[in-house]
Amino acid sequence: MAGRLSTADADREIHRFVTREQIDQLHEQFRARNNRLTLDELRELLAELGLFYTEDEYRTLCLQINTDHDRYCQWDELLSYLILGFQDDDPHAVKQSLDPPIAGDLCVKLRRQVYNIVKVDFCPMVYYDGSISWSQGHWITTSREGVIQYWTEDWKPALTARSVPSSLKRSKTWVLDTVPLPDLSMFCVTGLETELRLYNVVAACFTLKLVIERLPQPISAMAYRFGRDEPSRLLTGDYTGHIRMFVFHPERKVTTSGESTVTHVSLQDVLHGAYPPVECVDYGQLLPDIVRAVQFVESVGNVAELFIACAEENPLLSSARGRPRPAMVIHSLDLPAIRRIKFCVPRGVTCFAFEPSNELLVSGGPDCDLRLWDIHRPEKPSVVLVGHTSSITFLFLQDAGEKIYSLDQRKIIKVWDVRNRVLLQTFGQFSTVLVKGVPACAYYNKRARELVVASNKLFVTACCPEIALDRTDGESHTKPVSVLLYNGLYRLVVSCGFDSFIIVWDHRVNRKMTIITEAHTQIRNGVLEPVEITAACFDGKEQMLLTGARNGSLKIWNIGGRTCMRTIQIEEDCEVTGVFWQANRILAMGWNHRVVEFAAFAEQDEYPRGLQWRKQHSDDILCAAVSGSEPGVMATCSYAGELVFWMLETGQPYRRYDATNPRTRLPISFREGRADLMKPRKLTPRRSLFQMPPGQLAHRRLTRILMPSGLEQMRQLSIQALLFLAMRKMLPDRGTLFGSLDNGMVQVWSHHPDGGFKGQFNGIHMAGDRIITLATDKANRFLFTGTALGYVKTWYIENCWIPNEDKFHVNKPALRILFPFLLNDVVPGRAKRSARAQVKPWLLNSYQAHRACVTGLTYLDDTGLLLSCSSDRTVRLWTLGGRYIGLLGSPVNWQPLPMAVPPPADYRFRIPPDLQREVLAVEGSPGR
Repeated sequence: MAGRLSTADADREIHRFVTREQIDQLHEQFRARNNRLTLDELRELLAELGLFYTEDEYRTLCLQINTDHDRYCQWDELLSYLILGFQDDDPHAVKQSLDPPIAGDLCVKLRRQVYNIVKVDFCPMVYYDGSISWSQGHWITTSREGVIQYWTEDWKPALTARSVPSSLKRSKTWVLDTVPLPDLSMFCVTGLETELRLYNVVAACFTLKLVIERLPQPISAMAYRFGRDEPSRLLTGDYTGHIRMFVFHPERKVTTSGESTVTHVSLQDVLHGAYPPVECVDYGQLLPDIVRAVQFVESVGNVAELFIACAEENPLLSSARGRPRPAMVIHSLDLPAIRRIKFCVPRGVTCFAFEPSNELLVSGGPDCDLRLWDIHRPEKPSVVLVGHTSSITFLFLQDAGEKIYSLDQRKIIKVWDVRNRVLLQTFGQFSTVLVKGVPACAYYNKRARELVVASNKLFVTACCPEIALDRTDGESHTKPVSVLLYNGLYRLVVSCGFDSFIIVWDHRVNRKMTIITEAHTQIRNGVLEPVEITAACFDGKEQMLLTGARNGSLKIWNIGGRTCMRTIQIEEDCEVTGVFWQANRILAMGWNHRVVEFAAFAEQDEYPRGLQWRKQHSDDILCAAVSGSEPGVMATCSYAGELVFWMLETGQPYRRYDATNPRTRLPISFREGRADLMKPRKLTPRRSLFQMPPGQLAHRRLTRILMPSGLEQMRQLSIQALLFLAMRKMLPDRGTLFGSLDNGMVQVWSHHPDGGFKGQFNGIHMAGDRIITLATDKANRFLFTGTALGYVKTWYIENCWIPNEDKFHVNKPALRILFPFLLNDVVPGRAKRSARAQVKPWLLNSYQAHRACVTGLTYLDDTGLLLSCSSDRTVRLWTLGGRYIGLLGSPVNWQPLPMAVPPPADYRFRIPPDLQREVLAVEGSPGR
């Protein structure tokens, strides 16, 4: 992020402009001056390289480089600035995912089964014209006892059958492998009996049709391949490493004698062509031990058709063999072999996966290691990934080989990043829901990007699911977004959420610049877990970020270096609801009922545990705001509705009001005991802002978003959000502070000692809604309100609650001339009618911006953009007129936004897919 200049053009950013030789020249200049230059000397050196800046541009550049806040630039500071700039421009940086690869809950499809499942497969639908539909078909599960069950796509029972040996001498079987033959409407079963049993599956029938018998060894692995313009092939591997391929020709008919409908044919007859519908190609003993998996692969190089087979060493025979033997082989389908590649792996290979686009081959086996192979250099693996503690039984690749998913015998799944060779996730929930001691089988549904794992039960979980762009633009965070800030120094957006993520965005091009995961953590029951971020702010120079969390911890972050500089605590298990950085002081408040003051830098802190201000609240502090005018004033409001004004210079309260009776002043408490006596009884354990399940009754410690009207009438009103108008002077007759109440009203206050309540207006248009967040522009012309039901409203407040200027000097047509990016008639009927009786302020527009509560709003004056965040995990961009631009973090990119001007009139605006129904309803409403 440090590489982004806030005012300079992109082509004048240092890391993009200088060459390697020029960096060496700069280093020589620094070494000649004891590795530091004054800021003026640095400017002269940059000018010699051709980089010229205005005074404002260079001041901004120095703030970004000079992290020591002195008048010198160290070589380490400049080098760190260049490195971070190169990292920001890395195209792979934007691919960092917020969600773990397996993020969703396990979905149980089949509960406890009578017979344990050893194989799961999917049989697609094949039409009469030969076309294949993978969106339609049947799931198939198999047990060792030969119980075969067909299921519909949504796992409803369709057919149950049983496979038994073709000879009447035995009534039971032990199934080794199965495979469906969709184009032939058949199903193939192999067991300990040395035969292949092929069943006809038509309608609800499951009848034995063909038996290929007298095989030398039992078949342990099979793979099937078919297509419209190619023959159907069945590849098999047996217990001694022999590989054979059966080619089916159903158009060839044979006449059968006798009354039996089951055809029995020996392997030798098939090899010699005595049974025309089936041909066999015998590749011989390619592997020395039990074949565990075989697979057809796409063309590699100039070889059109190949297969891969792997074998696991027989532990009873391996001790007698000294030299390494091939455990995996790549072989051409044709004989003589055009290509044969052998891979030697200690103890053998039990599973593998191959990606033809980059020729990546991954193998896993009983030695618990994953090996990545370059098929052109089979002598040794290119990478070995270590992490499993038991034999690897199943693996698959995703996203053209960017991720590897591996499953071991303990039912632990590990996800690996191939590019960086690191472990992304260890997922162990399957080991807790499946019976222990019974092997599990798995199947990866590539079309739905879902993993099916089964033994005594069957579960499905999503693996990096794709976003349905026809229904949503995606998400910005993995949990509700609680804080949204704009950094004017770097011209970047910062969002924080309940997932404990801090994300820095370049909103102009929809790009993640920095992701800090697990920003706040705590140890609970011996497990390190992330803590929700509930408040944040910047320092005056916008170089540092201060965050507050659900557990009462505060952290100071270096924005340029992306490091945590300091951690402090206001109180244990005390949610922080407001933080402010005033000069060299940090003010924090929340569920502790108080304001706590810290020194911004540890070396200046005389009170490491914080200096507590006088207690004036009898309940949790919900919101606070700091004025931008002189003298500095802070306002705080509690859950009990107590509004207190404080002098920032002295930390003393000077006015105290009750939001329910705004014209009545409350006495200021000068003794701790008085406030403690007013402290209400704790009704329930504390829970945070968005942690209420849908439909649950709300009460004082659950939520501020949804509250039954009956319960609301039984308690005092509280203020949900406070906002000072920085451009208005502190005068008794001027409204300088807005506060939104639970009932949807917005109160206007003067924070002057002789001021007080000045008026109020209704800010909602739907029953049960309430205003959660407030924002304004720098000139205090517009007020933006975000509600619990996801609505955003824009109000014109420039001359409101100012004596002798309360009447508007501009009408709405003139207002649209001044601000051409305001739309005409963007207020729906119900919202317009709710504000019709209000003289002030003007409601300019009202639209639904989110599906859930709007938790933050930020207006960018230079570009006329409004950013909103919500508990629906999204951060969205809007114009001042309410036109949708895009969602931060969405795979749907938008046209790059200009640096310092509003979007042009011909900009490609969109409608959020998840809000299209609401937008169409608004456009057709009768009140527009």
